[in-house]
Amino acid sequence: MKIKSIFFIFLLIQFYPSIFANERRIGKLNTLDWDSYFSLGSNSFPYSQSVSYPDLSSVGAVVSGDLYGTGTLIASNIVMTAAHVLKNTLFDPTPDPSSWEFVLYTDYENAPNDKKYSVQSIQLHPGWNKRLSQKKGLGDGDELGVDIALVFLKTPVTGVYPAKLPNGEPETVGSRIVLAGYGTTVDGVSGVINSKNSIRIGGENILDRTVVEVDAPSVAEGEKGGLIAVDFDSPQQDKNTLGSSASIVDYLGSGTSSSSPLTLEASSAVGDSGGPAFLYTNQAWRIVGVVSYGTSDSTYGDVTVYTRVASQLEWIQSNLPNWTQARQTVYNGWFELDWFGSFFRLENGWNFHTVHGWLYSPSSTGESLWAWQDDHLGWWFSGLGVYPYFYSTNLKKWIYVDVARTSSNTLYYYDYDLVDWVEYDRKA
Repeated sequence: MKIKSIFFIFLLIQFYPSIFANERRIGKLNTLDWDSYFSLGSNSFPYSQSVSYPDLSSVGAVVSGDLYGTGTLIASNIVMTAAHVLKNTLFDPTPDPSSWEFVLYTDYENAPNDKKYSVQSIQLHPGWNKRLSQKKGLGDGDELGVDIALVFLKTPVTGVYPAKLPNGEPETVGSRIVLAGYGTTVDGVSGVINSKNSIRIGGENILDRTVVEVDAPSVAEGEKGGLIAVDFDSPQQDKNTLGSSASIVDYLGSGTSSSSPLTLEASSAVGDSGGPAFLYTNQAWRIVGVVSYGTSDSTYGDVTVYTRVASQLEWIQSNLPNWTQARQTVYNGWFELDWFGSFFRLENGWNFHTVHGWLYSPSSTGESLWAWQDDHLGWWFSGLGVYPYFYSTNLKKWIYVDVARTSSNTLYYYDYDLVDWVEYDRKA
């Protein structure tokens, strides 16, 4: 069996889970201490959420007794993780939702009860079991890009923005990604530092490979996906495993890679995963990868391979509710979007927004929306990176809405054709 190592988190389930369950490792530069990595994991200063660092509060532990991986909240009640965290071999039983929980806390082993969420159901990617049957039943990572699963929670998470999904465009090689997870801490040279760590850690790396669809022979189209990958560069710049002159790793293909490590360079080792890779693209941090496997023991030169999220968007989105990107508040029925603000949602498609009043928007992920209002705007469009600019079908043009002066009773906007401000009484 080819031993797969994973990034940042993890447990080795394989055939002897009781023996290897605690072999989770997170690799860092041997020239640094762990303080900065822990600070990034908790978004502490100077790593607060910004265009430089993603909000990692959506990253938690997927736990079943002594077995654990990492998962990321992608809707208020849905967690995305690696399929092999839940079912690692063909001979493992179908995962029992009642035996798993999602712990959303910086230190998952010391989390309060209100940060622990019971699991309602589990959806493994349909290609995962097929993949296992073609690999003599062996799991622990995946070369075909189908190592992904969704965990549905019994109760929604409140107060946390779900991670945003990519839009399907190929990720740019050479881009900086931010990683997060839990596990035994290791540096690139000396090995295990703390085998009992349970605190979320953050790190960074440079994206070295993007494979939109795996070029695997004799594999049906619906049974393969895409991959992204990074390698663990050393301060000596002598471990460029995915460089242009290096041997090709599995289905990652050829390419180029910088040999210089980033400030908080990080990678992985033997174990299982599910943890995210975040990339800043299309005006937001988005989860572009789910850790599947690696190639060595977390020392320099290790390659971490992720299931590419964008290659599985159709399957993921078919399981998502409306307003996926909205965080649920503690007030029943009230939601909040980071770009749009607070609104009360009804199941019939009507929503009451604290600024814009009643609006009808029957279907939206929260990335953008078409909405109808009973005023002279009619149907209008806006979204992340666009708001507070609206396109109105009634006006047949773009306008700029002054949200500080607009209310459910009065719409105040700038009309570029009139070159003037317009005040519209919505009660008239």
